[in-house]
Amino acid sequence: MTVGSPPAFQTARAREQGAAVRSGRSGVLRGPLSGAAVALAVLACAALLAVWPTLTLLAVSLVLIAVLAWLAPPFALVAAVLLYGLEGVIKVGLTPELQGVGVTPEAVGAAFLDFACLVAVVGLVRQDRGRTPLAIWHNAGPPTRIAFALLAGWLAISLVQIPLSGDLGTALTGFRLTQGYVLFAAAGTMLLAGSRPQHVVAALVGVLLVIAAYAAFRGVAGPSDGERLAAFGRSTTPLVPSENSVIFRNVGSFSSAIGLVSFLVPAGVFLFALGLYLVRVRLAAWIGVALIVFALVATYVRTSLLTMALGVICTAALFMLTSGLAKRAKIALAAASVPLLIVLVLLGALVPTILSGGSPEVKLRSSGILNPLSDPSVELRRERWRDSLDVVRRNPLGTGLGTVGRATVDEQGAATFVDNSYLKVLQEQGPLGGIIFMGALFATLIAASAGVVRRELTRRAVGVAALAGSISFLLVGLSSEAIEQPGKVLGWLLLGVALWAAGMPQGRSAAEGAP
Repeated sequence: MTVGSPPAFQTARAREQGAAVRSGRSGVLRGPLSGAAVALAVLACAALLAVWPTLTLLAVSLVLIAVLAWLAPPFALVAAVLLYGLEGVIKVGLTPELQGVGVTPEAVGAAFLDFACLVAVVGLVRQDRGRTPLAIWHNAGPPTRIAFALLAGWLAISLVQIPLSGDLGTALTGFRLTQGYVLFAAAGTMLLAGSRPQHVVAALVGVLLVIAAYAAFRGVAGPSDGERLAAFGRSTTPLVPSENSVIFRNVGSFSSAIGLVSFLVPAGVFLFALGLYLVRVRLAAWIGVALIVFALVATYVRTSLLTMALGVICTAALFMLTSGLAKRAKIALAAASVPLLIVLVLLGALVPTILSGGSPEVKLRSSGILNPLSDPSVELRRERWRDSLDVVRRNPLGTGLGTVGRATVDEQGAATFVDNSYLKVLQEQGPLGGIIFMGALFATLIAASAGVVRRELTRRAVGVAALAGSISFLLVGLSSEAIEQPGKVLGWLLLGVALWAAGMPQGRSAAEGAP
């Protein structure tokens, strides 16, 4: 005891000294314990990566998307787009890890992607609280409101038809594959309504560059061993030009060549238009376009380059209608679009033949680009379209959701396809549902086109690029069931972005929806 110190002071000092001693002891213990915990966590992650690498990476990705959905929802949605762009790689990686489990890698991969998408969209809705869609609705004119009403009517009819379809499970699957992804259009209206839209656009460009670069690489190097094995399980993927060799149609990071086309065509048109307007992303965007063109050539899907060229023509038309631009610049772009169309068509006709070493079968497919009406594949599609229209005439109420497309795939891999997204909807939902669906799309495109060309430069750039990309996706649907392929994620998302650019009131701040 210190002489002359009051008893109360001595007691307090003793308590402080005891607390310091205890704190020092706990600090001595906390260091080793924290280090041991970190080491155990690292060892556990390493063990999981060694045994289940794809499942572990998917779990980590989901955690990151959940964190982004809480802190920065637009970037969570961009991350979900990246995962959809890797759907084939994910399913190939899951195949050896799910052997003997009783579930297919396709089902697990699709469930994971859907859940990641839902988490991202919920985060975006939580941030926006519906303010942006309401602002678009209040600022919209009659054409936009008609478009929204038709789209809502189509979804309502689809919901009513689910229990009326012959097989409830098949109907739900068909709804998930097609109608369910309209959610991305709603999310697209909110994607750039935050405080950092330029960064979100840059992130989306980066994601599309990654997917395009991998697709171009696989176009040169061919599929990996896992992708090659998976390709033989899908009769639509490999192209067999002779008895002694197999030339694979490029699938990139997707499950099929059509899936790759459905994603890369709108991505390419979006990047081309974005680079046309915005200097700061021009180099990256047009590098992406070059990679995409090369990747599409290696798919041997002849309509892909033609559809992309038509998307470029749409971009030129929107550019010509844009206010506030020099007349000379408009004429220059319009003049350049026609040669670009010719170059893309010639690439589709000549490059596959060169890459294949002169295979007669590939020559036949390539020549079909220059003379499409005499091509056997085109004739097969025309026959399927006639058969589908006959089915529509016999079933005025439709055959039911999920009766066309991937929902009909059986254990042997056989399925019912009509090679046309609009005939698919028409056959499943009858003339009422099909006409409302096509009317909704047409009205939406007209309303978005009328709005984006009058916006300020930055928003106009994003709006025109998004609109041209979504139009090109809809054009892909003329020769395939693209509406249920992975590209639907990007197609619907870009349509929503175009509606945001066209419908938000002028003069808003960045936090209120303008970039």
